[in-house]
Amino acid sequence: MNQVEEAFDRFVRGKGLKLTSQRKRILKAVFQTHRHFTAEDLYGMLHQDRLKISRATIYRTLNLLEEGKFLESLDVGKDSKYYEHVMGHAHHDHMICINCGRLIEFRDDNIEALQEQASRAHGFLVTSHSLKLFGFCKNCRPKG
Repeated sequence: MNQVEEAFDRFVRGKGLKLTSQRKRILKAVFQTHRHFTAEDLYGMLHQDRLKISRATIYRTLNLLEEGKFLESLDVGKDSKYYEHVMGHAHHDHMICINCGRLIEFRDDNIEALQEQASRAHGFLVTSHSLKLFGFCKNCRPKG
């Protein structure tokens, strides 16, 4: 059992649940991909490997993984959420193209410093944050 699986096992047991073989396979698939994915994308990946895991099990496990801070969801204003695993990855923000749906990850230390400065000025303790910029990617940007 690797560290992520051990941590997830502790998390689900703490909730009175078991780390089933289906949950293990979902966890493995989530951490094998290094791109943003939807629950339907994950369902397709698992069924491509001929694994019979129901959509309900996938959605419930994604909710557990998000609750345990193993992954984060990204609401891009459409009917489905995108997910990405975050354990062991540095914080970053997203730019989302409203035309093609492209997701661009970025990190800007100046933005991070401004957020920290604003938080201190208001006596606010930040525990997490998400910055999403919506617009047009370079391929979809209107001419002129």
